[in-house]
Amino acid sequence: MDITDFKTARFNIVGDGSKLQGVLHLAGRSSISGEIEGELHAAEGSQLILEKTARVQGKLFGHDVEIHGHFQGEIHATGTLTLRPGSDTSGVIRAAKIVVYPGALLNSETSAG
Repeated sequence: MDITDFKTARFNIVGDGSKLQGVLHLAGRSSISGEIEGELHAAEGSQLILEKTARVQGKLFGHDVEIHGHFQGEIHATGTLTLRPGSDTSGVIRAAKIVVYPGALLNSETSAG
């Protein structure tokens, strides 16, 4: 990837140790390793990944969402919600498709389809 590609690429990173509060609107691929309290809005067709160190509390709106870390609140996924081993998810979940791997913790009111 040359520097021109890098400047126009759509990706977001919230690193481990970062703490954000408020309403975030994200486009492209997003990787969250830090803490967020508030609302996450990922653009249609975007991929949002909550890494193992992520701790997110609030509302999440996105297309494809993959959780490895901790989430508490509401999830609205228009694509696939994937809960990976070691993840801890609680709250209200609405998703077109939900994939729960062995070892993922899920405590929620859930609807798929």
